[in-house]
Amino acid sequence: MSDASAGHSIEAAPDRRFERSGGLSTVKVLSGGTKGLTLIELLIAISVSLMIAAALYFSLRSAVESWEVTQDQLLLQNVMAQVLEDLSEGLGRNGVRDALEIREGSGTHLSMVMPWTDDTHQVLSGVHSYPLNKHLKPGSFIPIAEALLPGAEEYKVVPVRLLDPGKTENYPQLFLSVNLPEGTQLRFTFHPDAKKDADVVTTFRYDPQEKAVYEETAEGLRKISQNPFGIKLSELLFRFYDNLNQELGVNGSVTAEEVSRITGVEIALTAESKAGRRREAVNFIALRNAPARTGNIDLKEDLEFPIPDSENIRALVVTNLYGVDNKDELVLAAHPEGGAKEWQVKFIFSKLSQLSPAVLESYSIEYPEGNIVFSDQPKMSLESGINLLSLGPGGRFDYDDDGLEDAVLLEGNVLLEVKKMDVEGAVLFVKP
Repeated sequence: MSDASAGHSIEAAPDRRFERSGGLSTVKVLSGGTKGLTLIELLIAISVSLMIAAALYFSLRSAVESWEVTQDQLLLQNVMAQVLEDLSEGLGRNGVRDALEIREGSGTHLSMVMPWTDDTHQVLSGVHSYPLNKHLKPGSFIPIAEALLPGAEEYKVVPVRLLDPGKTENYPQLFLSVNLPEGTQLRFTFHPDAKKDADVVTTFRYDPQEKAVYEETAEGLRKISQNPFGIKLSELLFRFYDNLNQELGVNGSVTAEEVSRITGVEIALTAESKAGRRREAVNFIALRNAPARTGNIDLKEDLEFPIPDSENIRALVVTNLYGVDNKDELVLAAHPEGGAKEWQVKFIFSKLSQLSPAVLESYSIEYPEGNIVFSDQPKMSLESGINLLSLGPGGRFDYDDDGLEDAVLLEGNVLLEVKKMDVEGAVLFVKP
């Protein structure tokens, strides 16, 4: 009986063919009409897969590293911008730009006096004078007085008069020139005297060990560079400049004589991430309240400084007289180059009592020095200052050239000397 008749089918055995090529045997297995992979093809496929995987790995790694670098740079940029903004503007408080006076400066620290606000007073019925809670710096401007009326939302500037305590240790008082309702909140902003009140000084200091910058005030220590990203300040350097943009000092360190000439501060900053990546930034800050920028010169006995000659000067005013007692004197002398005749003016002040306003009792003009050409007793208030360009009848003996019959004319380079100064503070406003 045949296989077919038995109802059974017999599968054909796989067809194995052996081929010899170059001494190597290649096995091809054919089963059910399907062709298989050779060993070489399998190795090639694995190699290609590994190459693709490697390419994907390195591409991914490069992308991750690029992202990490970008992330680090963004964090460095943001932290540095925040630190520089905090140093410059103060972020809700006073920053370097607002400084009224620089006390000390070096490459890694900066001490200054910021505007002080006394908001401890309310208007009382029948009371018109209120003492400041800090001493006023001699020669500074009269405090700015503001009032917040009951029920109001904003402070308004109000006129006041300064009651000079003379050379006593008493706090100065401000006399309200207007009537305000009882309960009105008062706010006085002024330039405090750091010599008498050391707690008004603000210091910015860089710590190279901790790689951080701190702000030190009477309220305590604040870490300006604090951040949650582990960013450190690897370098910080202060540099100081005058109103001609000339650098003062060496490596940021300035002398006591150079401090008064500072009108700008440069901050050079280098930050470092946890991965060791670094970024640098430089910020220049113009001091808006610097005396040298405004043309105001703080007077001190024996001080000498250049001023424009008689033809080229537009303003020469003694102002902000403070700490004035009875019989105090202020003597100024102008010395032209080449040994020409000197011009000297002597002011004598009077004051009846501690809280009474001081007045200009008398003055005399010498030209040349030792030869009095004019004297007067104006008994005038000091609130508006003393104009050195309008002294004497018709300005004949004042400092400037009025184009009239001037008896005084100083030409060329002129030095102004403060020969005697009994008052605690005064400022000379000079404008060419």
